[in-house]
Amino acid sequence: MFTARLVSLSLALALVASSAHAFVRETFSGVPVEWNKDRTVLMHLSLPSSIHLSDGTASLNDSAEDALNIWNQQLAHMQFAVDKGSILPPNDNDANTSVIMTDTVYGDSFGNNVLAVTLVTPRDNHLIEADVVFNSNRSWDSYRGPLQSAMDFHRVALHEFGHVVGLDHPDQASPKQNVVAIMNSIISNLDSLAADDINGAHTIYDSGPTYQSSLPAPNLVNLSTRAFVGLGENAVIGGFIIQGSQPATVILRGIGNSLAAFGITNALDDPVIELHDAGGNVLATSDDWIDDSWASTIASYHLDPSNSRESAIFTTLNPGSYTVVVRSFDNGDGNLTGTALVELYDLHTTGGRAGNISTRGQVLGNGSQLLIGGFIVGGTQSKTVVVRAIGPSLSAVGIAHPLSDPLVELHDSSGTTMASNDNWQSGPNAAQIQSENLAPSQPNESALQATLNPGSYTAIVRSANGSDGVALVEVYDLSPAPN
Repeated sequence: MFTARLVSLSLALALVASSAHAFVRETFSGVPVEWNKDRTVLMHLSLPSSIHLSDGTASLNDSAEDALNIWNQQLAHMQFAVDKGSILPPNDNDANTSVIMTDTVYGDSFGNNVLAVTLVTPRDNHLIEADVVFNSNRSWDSYRGPLQSAMDFHRVALHEFGHVVGLDHPDQASPKQNVVAIMNSIISNLDSLAADDINGAHTIYDSGPTYQSSLPAPNLVNLSTRAFVGLGENAVIGGFIIQGSQPATVILRGIGNSLAAFGITNALDDPVIELHDAGGNVLATSDDWIDDSWASTIASYHLDPSNSRESAIFTTLNPGSYTVVVRSFDNGDGNLTGTALVELYDLHTTGGRAGNISTRGQVLGNGSQLLIGGFIVGGTQSKTVVVRAIGPSLSAVGIAHPLSDPLVELHDSSGTTMASNDNWQSGPNAAQIQSENLAPSQPNESALQATLNPGSYTAIVRSANGSDGVALVEVYDLSPAPN
């Protein structure tokens, strides 16, 4: 749930001359607001491509990207990333940060002389969303130097993106600040960041948790499954085992809203994840990841979800079996279903490892809903895995509508089908899978074995006979577990 929006305007009124003083920060209820430290703020750029630019920049999207990169040079513990030519439908309340050019501000008038508007949405002291809307009623160009009849998009973009950083207008502060700054509310001949703007960025983001990276390991890493989140038994449930004698540190994510940027039209709007142990006890939960105590730690691994409504958990787990349940947050609007990703990132900071990954979800026989599991073979050596699609045997654990005849396909990163299986006993590795004690219990269930080079792979579960039902996709790492 979002609390309020701060509206920042860029005005074309007069040229200004200033002298040094101090930058001003965006505030909400008197408290300065900023992004979570180490946050990567994804900017969805969907600006017009038909405007000719005098400075040779290919497009407004490229000019915007350049302006974001200029700010990036001043940001130690926050960075902009770019989704250029985004297909994300702009929305002023979706927790995505969109950059667009239209003739209204989501239906409201710009007002006289307003070049652009930044809608900054905070909660407590954290920014959630900061859409930037440029006025298409103005004449735009991109150039350097004194102002011309057409407005310079690049310098206005620098200003608006300063609002996204968390800076406000120094010339409208109380008391008024008399400074040279791109962040002044009135556009001038200044076409670059000034010392005052740079000092503001450094003051907010020079400190934060040390950036970290997961350690390389010859394990299955970055495991994810995309499925439709429904109600009751149609919830998405991911399972995994921490193998070995040592704990393993993992990041778990539930991704929904941001899938719209990849063309998913029925993305789950507000996912919630719960982590359970083998006894069903809830170990951790996450709704909006930015509110959690581990938010900056997750961001320091560059694993922060791009949308503020997504869910994420950072935890260290002892050896054993665990499940992650993905459902929708119930905000009373009746919107409780949609497509989501459940993801597991093993950081490999200890001797333990996450293995034997499985995800349960709904499959529709017409092909509109599949169970899609992705995984990465890390390290430099090939790895042998068994991939299974389980359906009928789920009735033994209380699933009323299991998928009667699941089929599994294994694809490489280019989408090429490497192997497939309908009924496991008909597969070329059936005897071997059985000797490994990984044979499914029902003949209509599927299993395949493959030795894979390092890289990304996808396991797809679909219906072989056109029926609907709940299925399980599983990936087993056959290499010995660590001691």
